[in-house]
Amino acid sequence: MAKKSTAKKTAKKAPAKKAPAKKPVVKPAKKAAKPLAKKPAPTKRPASKPVPTKPAQTKPAKAASSAAPQGTSIVSTGTGPSPLELGRQFVALFNQGLAEKIEREMYSDNIVSVEGHGVGMAWHGKKMVEAKAKEWMADNIIHGMRAEGPYAGSSGFAIKLEMDVETRSKNTRSVHKEVGVYTVQNGKIVREEFMYGME
Repeated sequence: MAKKSTAKKTAKKAPAKKAPAKKPVVKPAKKAAKPLAKKPAPTKRPASKPVPTKPAQTKPAKAASSAAPQGTSIVSTGTGPSPLELGRQFVALFNQGLAEKIEREMYSDNIVSVEGHGVGMAWHGKKMVEAKAKEWMADNIIHGMRAEGPYAGSSGFAIKLEMDVETRSKNTRSVHKEVGVYTVQNGKIVREEFMYGME
């Protein structure tokens, strides 16, 4: 009977050893669950960071725009009508045969007028430009004239001009084609240069 009691004692001891082995398996599972609960906290931090980073993104854009003009400059004609507006007015008056009105109303007092290829001269001031025009008209009869454009730019405008001209001194009649380039400042034409058609 003593042998039976020892067998029973050993049988009782064996299950007692297995029970503590199950407990460590459960404990790590509980520890793994705790870090999962902590992970959402870091995800909230980046969500709040984009708000301060947006101004940081706009600052480099401003720096880039202020750095972009290096080597460039803004072109302005000042106050008054734009080159496009003056160009349209010029074309309308020219096609009505009102070239004198253009000179009187649209030219600056300090206008510079440059004639084209073969002439190579500039006339300075409104009085000199008017005298040049009168001298030219004394020798030429205009049978018709037409302006095409304007071609507007940042500092002025250009116009394609065509005139049916009879020259008294040469006893000739021809269609004269040229491009007039006009520089604008404060609503007035301050410079004109004629580029002759060389067909």
